[in-house]
Amino acid sequence: MLKIVSILIFMMLLLNAKELTDPAVIFQKKCQMCHALNSPSNDAELKSMAAPYMPLAMKSVVTGIDAIEEPKNNQELKTLTVAHIKDYIFNPSAEKSFCEDIIFEKFRYMPPLGRFISKEEATIVAPWVYDNFAPIKYKVD
Repeated sequence: MLKIVSILIFMMLLLNAKELTDPAVIFQKKCQMCHALNSPSNDAELKSMAAPYMPLAMKSVVTGIDAIEEPKNNQELKTLTVAHIKDYIFNPSAEKSFCEDIIFEKFRYMPPLGRFISKEEATIVAPWVYDNFAPIKYKVD
């Protein structure tokens, strides 16, 4: 019995140690626990939020990068935003936050997630986040 339990534990650890490759699954497992997909529908949801919901967070990031970097087109904006997301995941700071003051006061900036998400997973999920949550006017065809 102990041998079977040990094998099962080993297999679970092995499965969990494998990096995820589907960006939607990475987002669900590593981002969505704090970043909701949609705006809160009531005060209880608002109070329980750990981070801005994704469309709001991406609106802040994308419009901030657009204003500061002045990219030539949406593809360049996406490239800059994806690079920013990948950096922010591992090296967040107040200086890198594009959130409005009222949002920043509520949530501050997220902790570094280097022990929770790999660089490879960040590389996979960051473009997906842009494609799924950037404001429509910034979409890349």
